[in-house]
Amino acid sequence: MTKVKSIGLIVEDNSDFTCFSTLISRIADKDKIRFKKVIGNGCGKIKKKAFSWSANLHQRGCNVLVLVQDLDRNNQKELKKALEDSLSGSPIQTRLICIPMEELEAWLLSDPQGIKETFKLKRLPKFNGNPESIKSPKEELRDSIYACSDKRILYITKHNEKIAENVSIDKMKAKCSSFTELHDFVLDLKFKN
Repeated sequence: MTKVKSIGLIVEDNSDFTCFSTLISRIADKDKIRFKKVIGNGCGKIKKKAFSWSANLHQRGCNVLVLVQDLDRNNQKELKKALEDSLSGSPIQTRLICIPMEELEAWLLSDPQGIKETFKLKRLPKFNGNPESIKSPKEELRDSIYACSDKRILYITKHNEKIAENVSIDKMKAKCSSFTELHDFVLDLKFKN
């Protein structure tokens, strides 16, 4: 069990950073976790720069690493192997490669009630099927929020942090296997009291 000094997050954009730091804090049930970030500005650079970015995060005091890249219709096994290879030899030994199925927003779709409460929607959004099987979860979230707010609220990814504050961890765990990996990884970490 690794005692956490600081968690380094390699993510595609800043909304992913705020969403993941919120979710990790909620899973750990801790308010004062130290996070450091590297923003990839999309997924293109992550495979190429993951090692150097992890070394930089290590120099900045991180002893735990979570690298996040949406699946985006890629082959999961091939993407995971490419990301693992890119982190080979990283000075941060305690690490997780987290690949949300299709997109991170699929996790958020797992709890319509949490979305309704976040935006004070008039109606409960309805999503068909398993959230991880939805082809364009970001667009599904956008369209549902717009429709259930009587066309008042235009969802953007910056809203993900607020949604992450309200959605049920248990529902995400039950419906999204890629979230369960993150959940179990965080529970195996040791945090200061």
